[in-house]
Amino acid sequence: MDSKFAAEFASPPSQYRGAPFWAWNGRLDPEELRRQIRILHRMGLGGFFMHSRVGLDTPYMGERWMECVAACIDEAEKLDMQAWLYDEDRWPSGAAGGLVTRNPKYRQRQMTMSVLTKPSDLAWTKDVLAVFTAKVSGDRATDVVRLARGSRPRALAEGHSLLVFRESTVPCSDWYNGYTYLDTMSREAVAEFIRVTHEAYRKRFGQTFGRRVPGIFTDEPNYGNHRGSVFYGETAERVPWTPSIPREFRRRFGYDLADHLPELFLVVNGQAASRARWQFHELLTALFVDAFSKQIGRWCDRVGLEHTGHVLSEGSLGGQTDVVGSC
Repeated sequence: MDSKFAAEFASPPSQYRGAPFWAWNGRLDPEELRRQIRILHRMGLGGFFMHSRVGLDTPYMGERWMECVAACIDEAEKLDMQAWLYDEDRWPSGAAGGLVTRNPKYRQRQMTMSVLTKPSDLAWTKDVLAVFTAKVSGDRATDVVRLARGSRPRALAEGHSLLVFRESTVPCSDWYNGYTYLDTMSREAVAEFIRVTHEAYRKRFGQTFGRRVPGIFTDEPNYGNHRGSVFYGETAERVPWTPSIPREFRRRFGYDLADHLPELFLVVNGQAASRARWQFHELLTALFVDAFSKQIGRWCDRVGLEHTGHVLSEGSLGGQTDVVGSC
């Protein structure tokens, strides 16, 4: 056996040792963090992920936060450990604890379907994408007809309803510090996340990238989910959305998605396998990969960081389809 390999096997260097998520869930103090790092070192661990958790009592990404990150990188240098960054205040990654999504144009969006039984209740507001008449029973629809924009039937045929499709911003939540999650299918929104988070770390600690700071962890990014929030048990009829979808769908597939919106929610005319539905899912995946994964991954390549982490609900095909597409 090679003597160098034997020596490393007997006492592995830091990159081969465990590196746990280290919960930052109180008021942070640089000296206390250094003390805990020394304990991790005595336990035989090779590094740590600096991970904001519920209970954090230090402003996320503020000056005190950066002082604490600096102290941890310095202590890791002294002990030959690895100090991994984490890209979010809790999870899922993208909103920067609301620092990005306090600007409404970067907020996660959705398309909702509502069912009206009275034509007089229909209002063609600017958020309305399309309206249809249809006979609906449970999750099935027949006799589906799209209305011309601005039109309103005087009456509905017996058993028929209006299906109204609207674009909207996902409601604000305490989980995102009073704002929302990020529109992860928007390149502009993800670029702002990179500016607020990744670039802020590069400006302060870029000289340690790829050496003492080997990489950055992204936690459970996703494009939203169908019918309701996985976090809050909502049951609203909705699908993920971003304003570029109509244009990108026509460019990729050659026809107007708006003509097929009921198929995203219902089984139309008995067709359980809708071409428009699976192409819509394919487009969501493509936009998410392009805006989030590729943009951040290429940034990490440029600055010498590993881009690690995992996406939301990757454990089953059904879970993936709902929130991230095909892993």
